Amino acid sequence: MFLIVTMSLFHIFFSAKSPKLAENNAAYKLAINDRNSLQNEYLEALKNKTISIEEYYSSVKELLSKSKEKIGAINDEKRAINFEHSFRGRNSFHFWIFVFGLVSALFFFSCKSLHNDFSRGSTVKFHLVSITGIIISFFWFIHLIFLTQNDFNKNKYIILTIVCASIFSVFTYFLVKYYTYKDQIILKQLSLLQRIKTIYYHDLAVRAVFAEKTGQPLESDKSTKESINEFDTDFMEVVKNI
Repeated sequence: MFLIVTMSLFHIFFSAKSPKLAENNAAYKLAINDRNSLQNEYLEALKNKTISIEEYYSSVKELLSKSKEKIGAINDEKRAINFEHSFRGRNSFHFWIFVFGLVSALFFFSCKSLHNDFSRGSTVKFHLVSITGIIISFFWFIHLIFLTQNDFNKNKYIILTIVCASIFSVFTYFLVKYYTYKDQIILKQLSLLQRIKTIYYHDLAVRAVFAEKTGQPLESDKSTKESINEFDTDFMEVVKNI
């Protein structure tokens, strides 16, 4: 559970960008600087009339064509690097695990809130708050695992994801309710055992010892029969819904 709650912090161990981007960015800057430098040289030569206007036009046109081709190749390489570094349609595993960790924490605390709602016997409106958190969690779980960011702009995927998230949430709702019910039964039984040890056994044992030694019943605010009936009532209250 601790790993689920703190998963979003693990993103610090992964890089947000590929290390190869630094070299690609340097190549891009170098290509731009080379183009601008040559263009300035041609402009200076035109100013000094060492080349004609036609030669300047031809040289610059050729320069821009080669520069465009070179920069295009660098950009293609950059897209390939980004695609290689991406994960499940996101920019990086760094980003994916950060978001997935936050959603996991939301899911955990929503389920815990729902469990507490059942335990305290809260009203339906409190259940709705918890189930809404579970629906949102499942929505992002499905989106992060099966879909990409591009799918987020398509209404059919959003509607389908909401429907699937709602179905999973209803299942989770009744699952939490079932296990909360089981937990309550166990807690009630443990509480009964505690009362038997500290109250009923002690009361009946004292009465039995006193009667054995004196031959008379113990005088108290309630009779032995009342004590036995009190234990029977407590016991039946605990086990009646099992």
